[in-house]
Amino acid sequence: MAKQARTYGGVSADQRRATRREQLLEAAFEVLALDGPGGLTIRAVAKQAGLSTRFVYESFTDLDELVVAAFELAFRQMAAAVDAAVAAAGPDRRAQVTALVEALADFFLSAPAKGKLLSTKAYGHPAVAARRLARSEDVSRTYGALLHGLLPDRPADDPAIDLTARFLVGGFGETSTAWIQQSLPYPRDEFVHDNVELFLAAIAALERL
Repeated sequence: MAKQARTYGGVSADQRRATRREQLLEAAFEVLALDGPGGLTIRAVAKQAGLSTRFVYESFTDLDELVVAAFELAFRQMAAAVDAAVAAAGPDRRAQVTALVEALADFFLSAPAKGKLLSTKAYGHPAVAARRLARSEDVSRTYGALLHGLLPDRPADDPAIDLTARFLVGGFGETSTAWIQQSLPYPRDEFVHDNVELFLAAIAALERL
């Protein structure tokens, strides 16, 4: 007969493990923010979370698995912020693009370590390289859906839509990386404004393709 996990204070063992896993992932972001990728170790994450290292290994096989899980969590949080902002924005082109750019910029500002982990070149941990490539494809599809919504007369399989979406992902990814690394000294509002104008210029060019 299988042994039942104990419940303490109305919280099951599975719930406690899930809470610790989330706690460890957020601790990993704190370590990245404080010490950079070189300081990211199992012991450092456990210490930041206020937990024993055994709880790290309860949730993750090794450091690579933890980093990949942190990357995926950051991506889900970023995608949710963007989806909510775009859904709440007005239907016109400028409002939609502004909502997208603002949501991304504010996500990076509020959680720089998460932005660095997600961005194109920063924090290039080998364990997340494949995930970053896959998620870049997801972002391209999101941009493509936005472009289709703004240009509903274009055919569903229009290669110029895909081309422009990838152009925007690459361009905005590079500028965001430089901005997060503070090698592109832009105040937040100017960064948003100028990137919105670049997005709108790319969409205008798409209409001529």
